[in-house]
Amino acid sequence: MTPGEINIANRERSRSVEFVALLIEDIIAARQRLSLAGTQTARRDVVRTSLAAVEGMTWVAREHVRTALAALEHLSPMADLALREQSYAVTESGQLTQRPRGLPLLTTIRLVVSQAKIISPEIAVEFSASGWADLRQSIDVRNRITHPKPEQELTVSDHDLAAVASGVSWLVATLDYVMASTNLALTRYNDHLRETVQRLAAGDSEALAEYHAALRQAED
Repeated sequence: MTPGEINIANRERSRSVEFVALLIEDIIAARQRLSLAGTQTARRDVVRTSLAAVEGMTWVAREHVRTALAALEHLSPMADLALREQSYAVTESGQLTQRPRGLPLLTTIRLVVSQAKIISPEIAVEFSASGWADLRQSIDVRNRITHPKPEQELTVSDHDLAAVASGVSWLVATLDYVMASTNLALTRYNDHLRETVQRLAAGDSEALAEYHAALRQAED
């Protein structure tokens, strides 16, 4: 990455941190309202606010991983479309058109993790953990109260609230771990690039040979 690209990435990272902080603040505020008025309305508010935060944090992680893959030149055209939730179609006149293609939330989370592992193979996310199961249940609860039907129950139980809290905690920890891992990959790449440039500037013949080999590989 060039110095300019690093500065842009740092600004984007700062905005993302502020965005996530706002989402967390919303969850805290919703839980405080619930503690003051333990009504079903307050319980539903906690569920909706928590799942909105989950979607926002997943978006941040998705963009983070996409940017990291692009910076390390490991972002395939197909992965780029998937991570941007886009698809394409060809009209009868042969024109390409881009179309939004929303992914289910759980699918997006697994996509983010699988793509992050391309540049950070050491990433190990346990999708059999109780937190993942609780997140799945949280989405079911959110869907039930957000798109209610006459035959469905709008009551949010203590068990539902516990699942939401557990699912959010699991997601925050998992996405933080994934993004930290990809940041480490970027740091290693930048450190290696800096060392290579210094060796080239010093006239290191081995570094020059490695550089030309990398250029040939890129052309192939």
